[in-house]
Amino acid sequence: MKTLTNQEVMMSLIWLIFPVAVIVAVVFMQWFRTQERLRLIEKGVPIAELPPIWPSRRHPSPAEQMAAFRVAGIVLVAIGLGLLFLFIALAVTISVFPRGVIAVFVIPFLLGVGFLIEYRLRRKQLAERQPSDGGAGRR
Repeated sequence: MKTLTNQEVMMSLIWLIFPVAVIVAVVFMQWFRTQERLRLIEKGVPIAELPPIWPSRRHPSPAEQMAAFRVAGIVLVAIGLGLLFLFIALAVTISVFPRGVIAVFVIPFLLGVGFLIEYRLRRKQLAERQPSDGGAGRR
């Protein structure tokens, strides 16, 4: 049986403690927000005027959603191409580099292509919908 070095023990503890600390932090943040809402309700503030528990929970417009798909697609395609060039350069310079690793670039690249296809479809649907209903379909 292999004995663990101090560095290996510390890395194991960090990998164990960090997720637990993040979960505890999120639980405390939620608890403090809930307490704040309860105090405001006790003071008589109408529920409609209360701050949301999760401020980021808003419904983006279709145009904002479409832009998010475009950005995600461009970033993922760029990451995929960057990985391709990196792995090709490593395969050329390091003789023992496994050539099969080069195919890893396909995952982010094809995800990005899928996001760009979804962007095009949403753009087409939004363009078709806007002239017919005058923008009444917006949320």
